[in-house]
Amino acid sequence: MINIQKLSQEVGIGVDTLRVWERRYGFPKPGRDSRGHRCYPVDQVEELRVIKSLQLLGMRPSKIHKMSPGDRIKLRQSLQQKEMPGDSSDEIAQDLTIKLGPKEIDRELEQQLQYLGMEKFIHEIAVPLIQALDRGWTDNIISIAREHLVSDRLEAMLREQLKIGEPNNPGRQMLFLTLSGERHKLGLLMSALLFKQQGISCTILNEEIPLSEVPSLVEELGIDAVAISFSAHYSTSEAKKDLASLRNNLPSQVKLIAGGYAVRKKFKMANLFICSELKEIPSLSKKIFPTAH
Repeated sequence: MINIQKLSQEVGIGVDTLRVWERRYGFPKPGRDSRGHRCYPVDQVEELRVIKSLQLLGMRPSKIHKMSPGDRIKLRQSLQQKEMPGDSSDEIAQDLTIKLGPKEIDRELEQQLQYLGMEKFIHEIAVPLIQALDRGWTDNIISIAREHLVSDRLEAMLREQLKIGEPNNPGRQMLFLTLSGERHKLGLLMSALLFKQQGISCTILNEEIPLSEVPSLVEELGIDAVAISFSAHYSTSEAKKDLASLRNNLPSQVKLIAGGYAVRKKFKMANLFICSELKEIPSLSKKIFPTAH
């Protein structure tokens, strides 16, 4: 038996979502430990991975949960066959996910970046690659070690690109960071590179920092906007609480930008901008820094 936090980590589905599904659809089905806390049989992990993979293939949770476990597996196989590479981006993502070694991964990523440019590379190569890695891990096609190998190579290359030709624009300084407890940083890194494409100076921290240390860092670096990523492993209530705390402790003119699964619901807060997807960044940058364009 495993607790809900461990279950969330194993299947890549947020704790809040698991609880909503339990109430709404009756699955996952928890037992209770000696202290009354939820605990789950390990055989539910694979069922949840199938459910998540069907979501990634475009199905709604309400329809997925109405199906039997056997029908879900058959449908997943059918949908995956239809989605087999016909598109070059999908073929590249498949090769990077499964076939290539470390040096070949680096070479392929560099070649694609040179050919496409940064903006197209992120949308046409990096995003499909991350989705393929997520799908491969969820479906037990690739190991956790393989997922880390490929995502780490992508992250290393993107970090190097962020250092190249960094603009220095007073009044347009953005700080990108993750708070303690957040593990997923590739989305934040891609966001920083897309904002950089808009002529905005971007600083990204490699390590998580406590919420209490953000205001002093913002003052020290002369930051005009703070961008934070909240993935599915961060609950919506925690994200809202942390954003409210930052808003109360940062100067009112410092803008907040939040993205990720945990902030998919819009929060009303002064100088807060929600970025729902990477394609919004060019238009969003004009709202945040109207004089930068």
